[in-house]
Amino acid sequence: MNEFKAKVYQTAIDLLKQKEILLAEERKNIIESILEEEKNSAGDKYETSRETMTQDLNSIEKQIKQSKLDLEELYRLNTIKDTPPTVQEGALVKLGTEWFLLAVSVGQVKVEEAKVFLLSKNSPLGELLIGKKKKDQVNFRGKMQVIEELA
Repeated sequence: MNEFKAKVYQTAIDLLKQKEILLAEERKNIIESILEEEKNSAGDKYETSRETMTQDLNSIEKQIKQSKLDLEELYRLNTIKDTPPTVQEGALVKLGTEWFLLAVSVGQVKVEEAKVFLLSKNSPLGELLIGKKKKDQVNFRGKMQVIEELA
C-alpha cells in the first residue's frame, strides 16, 4: 500500500478512536446527570429535565454506534493493499490539487501537511469519481478537474 495512503488511514482511525473516547465520556456525564436528577428532583421540572437528558443520551448513543460502524469500515478498507485500476471504495484520489479518500464521511484530516477529505462513495463527489481512471476528468465545483493520482 502507498505509504501516504497508509498514513491517511491511520490518521482517520486515530481520529475516530478519539471521537469514541469523547462520546463515551459525554455518555457517562449524561448518565450521571440523570441519576443525580432522580435524587434531587420531583414534579414537572424533573420530568422535562429528564426527558431532555434522555434525548441527549439517545443522540450520543446514535453517534457512538455510527462512529463504531465508521471505524469498522475503515479497518475493512485498510486491508485493500493493491492500487485499483479505477476509483472505487477505499481509493485515495488526488483531484486537481486536493486529496480525497473514498471511505466514510469523516471530514478533513491533515497528513504530512496535506489536507485529505474523507467522504463516502455515495456522496455527490464520490458518485462522480467511482469508476474513473487516473487522468480522467470530472466536473467538480463548476470546472473540469483531472484525477492526478490514484492509490
